[in-house]
Order: sequence, then structure tokens, then C-alpha cells
Amino acid sequence: MNILYMFLKLLSLAPFEHARQHWVSQRITSIAIVILGLWFVYQLLFVLTSFDHPEVYAWASDPLNAIILLLLSLYAIYHAELGVQTVIEDYVATKRLRTYTLYLLRFLRVMVVVISFVAIGCIIKGGGASPV
Repeated sequence: MNILYMFLKLLSLAPFEHARQHWVSQRITSIAIVILGLWFVYQLLFVLTSFDHPEVYAWASDPLNAIILLLLSLYAIYHAELGVQTVIEDYVATKRLRTYTLYLLRFLRVMVVVISFVAIGCIIKGGGASPV
């Protein structure tokens, strides 16, 4: 149940969190971003020999790399939303405006998550720009 709830949070389908859950989520996502970010930096430095389009496309088309890139983007998007949510909750004075702004933020995150899924899906299927 806990894993399902965390996946729903990444996809913007879970409700807003209370302060303690929010704090824990910030810490968990930051740890995940550090681990996945180190993997990404390692891939850039030691796996990709050049950064020409066909090589990067082939690298990103590998299903394992695509899944890890998707996880990195989902955690980064969610972590960013948590930070902006904190700023909104602290500095927006009226409750009504705060609620509208939080739902706007949630909507924007859903849009970015959908774009991420579509982009990585196109790369895996080969539906994106074909390598030259």
C-alpha cells in the first residue's frame, strides 16, 4: 500500500500532504534524486563516448536507461513541486488564493509528467526524431 501511495504521489494523484509527510517526502525525493543523478552523471562521463544524436538516441532507447531517466524526471518534478508548495503555503496570505494556486501547481505538474511519459515513450518506441 505504501509503494502504491508513493507512486500515486509521483503521478500527482495523491492528495496534498500534512507537514510531517511533506517533510519526509522532501527528504526521500532528495535522496532518490542524488542516487539517480549520480547514475546520470556516471552515464554522461563514462558510458557515452560522444554526445552526437545517434549515440544519445540509442542510449536513451535502451529500456533500462529510459525507465531510470523517467524515474529521475518524476522525482525531480515532484521534489520541485514540494518546494514550490512550501513557498505558496508560507507566503500566500488568503486561504482561497492559496488553494487555487496549489491546484494550479498540481495541474502544471500533471502536464509535465504527461509530457515526460510521452517523450520517453516516443524514444523507446522510436516514434521521436529518428537518428541521422
